[in-house]
Amino acid sequence: MHSIICFTSDFGSGDTWVGMCHAVIHRACPQARVVDLAHDIAPFDIRKASAVAAAGVWQLPDAIHLVVADPGVGGGRRDLALVTGGGSILVGPDNGVLMPSTWRAGGVVEAYSIVPEHLDFRQPLPTFHARDVLAPAAAALACGVEASAIGESIDIDSLAPAPFERCREEGGVLVAEVIDMDRFGSLRIAIPAEEVVARGLAKGTLELAFGHLMIEVPFGTTFSDVGEGDPLALIDSSGWLTLAIRLGSAAERYGVEPGATARVRSLT
Repeated sequence: MHSIICFTSDFGSGDTWVGMCHAVIHRACPQARVVDLAHDIAPFDIRKASAVAAAGVWQLPDAIHLVVADPGVGGGRRDLALVTGGGSILVGPDNGVLMPSTWRAGGVVEAYSIVPEHLDFRQPLPTFHARDVLAPAAAALACGVEASAIGESIDIDSLAPAPFERCREEGGVLVAEVIDMDRFGSLRIAIPAEEVVARGLAKGTLELAFGHLMIEVPFGTTFSDVGEGDPLALIDSSGWLTLAIRLGSAAERYGVEPGATARVRSLT
């Protein structure tokens, strides 16, 4: 039974929303343990939320992952419970925010549209499905309820697409989107750690191209592998390929932001 709920949202910490969801989970399943992965994601930023949630799946694969960045709340999109091949269970809106997590969790093997009446809770407030549908669903799952009991089975192919594409190969080059910028200005690229290793990129020198900008950087294991102010590529705590500057900001130096396309190849 999954007893850990890993919670990601764009709710911030200045309002009551995160605490309300904690209260609902605690009341419904007191033995559940909630890990607050991140709540200061910019409002409505589905790309960032999905990248962060996928990092949570990489760190805690045997957990329930509650992910809420939901610009369309109350507008007819479905509330989902996704069972993955790797064991993670994902709970969140059907707006693509869960999909990158499924890539790291063995894909979707069962998909359910949550039925609020199956949760024995209040009529959902149209503006707060996180409290009234998603948190109760995560709590039920944490207490051992099967996903099939809280929703109706839906076609996996009907799920909304991810906010960014999986990396792809074009002529020996890996092409992927910059999906995240952390608070230090490091740029995370949608190439997961396992792909970096499989492609032989975890060594030597990499070339990263962003449009007409081309950068050659060493691949390292930690920031101190290079001198202060120098760039490097590495797998950071998110499990994504990352371009960083030791004690500096790669985003500021290179003028690259999330949404940019990166082309990555090994030079050695």
